[in-house]
Amino acid sequence: MTVTDPPIPPHTWLHYVVNYSGIFVVPILLMCPKAVLNFAVLHLCLQAGWFTLTAGVPAAVTGVMFWVDFAWPWGLCIISAAVYWYTSFDPELDTTRRKAICLAYLLHGARMGAGAAFMIASGTWKVGRDLPRYQFQKIRVEKFGGTWNMTFMQKEIYQQMFANAGVLFVPCLICSLDKTPDLSPLEIAGYSIWASGWIIENIADTHKLAFMEANRRKPKDERAPYCNVGLWKYSRHPNYFGEWVAWCGLTVAAADSVARLEAGIVCKLGLSFILAYICLSLYYCLSEWTGAVPAEYFSVQKRKGYDEYMERVNMIVPWFVANEPSAVTSAAPKSPSKRGRSRGASRTPKTKAKPRAKTPNSKAKGTPKAKGTPKA
Repeated sequence: MTVTDPPIPPHTWLHYVVNYSGIFVVPILLMCPKAVLNFAVLHLCLQAGWFTLTAGVPAAVTGVMFWVDFAWPWGLCIISAAVYWYTSFDPELDTTRRKAICLAYLLHGARMGAGAAFMIASGTWKVGRDLPRYQFQKIRVEKFGGTWNMTFMQKEIYQQMFANAGVLFVPCLICSLDKTPDLSPLEIAGYSIWASGWIIENIADTHKLAFMEANRRKPKDERAPYCNVGLWKYSRHPNYFGEWVAWCGLTVAAADSVARLEAGIVCKLGLSFILAYICLSLYYCLSEWTGAVPAEYFSVQKRKGYDEYMERVNMIVPWFVANEPSAVTSAAPKSPSKRGRSRGASRTPKTKAKPRAKTPNSKAKGTPKAKGTPKA
């Protein structure tokens, strides 16, 4: 079996909504106050330089895309540091809100960035072979008539750079520009949602690592083909679910700050659109573009029983699990034993039928058996 055997899933409505609605981001930012626009320009330069240094150039040299998985999360830390510095000149902006949102971005990026750094340093991510998600990208691009070359790879890298530079910084900056001293109930709810998602993502990764370590110690013929323990029993990708929930929490936390921003109604509506766009685009990326669908394209080929796991368990959102195959069902293919029992049952009546078939005359020894008499 080759990697091109399974069908490539067609694009869903999310693909078109996310890609075409993104063109409104730049006009929205141009309508924002100068404090927002000036930071957007500065931040664009920072992210462009960072992605060029850590993803664009390494990808051009090595021919693999996984460098962007290192650049993107550390780019979130750049957002945190840049926003904190940019808003540090006004004492009125030194609020709990600013510290909370910048800390959230820092923790969110550093967790994934440290993991990516470890994978590269340990040699787990090898230059000679790209990550499955990018192997799938190549297959998908070529299937739909495109050409996967260095130009396309660079486009993908800087597309993720623009996600940081044009969209994902908005909650952090808008919250940090809010001079209101106290957090509103909606903001508290938003930060609680973010913390829940961040914890879920960490727990999911912990369960996966523990499964892999326990599986590694087993004999090869006893190893489980895929992770189905802990949170992975209720979602095929609980780490992606936690990531998405965390971003939804950050957008909820920023909603009140958008409403209080000293700007026109058009700007506020535009920023509200960006907050909704973040939730939608992150779900699209985690499920279809670089997340679940690319991973499962190869899992179905390499992991025995994974197709049945897909039928029982939700892709992203954890939910109740359908009944697993019972022991009786799993033993059903063992039909030879059933046939053996049937043959035994047919012989047993035959041997026990002789006493019932006896007649008074047959008790005498040597009585000849009548010809043509059917066997009992």
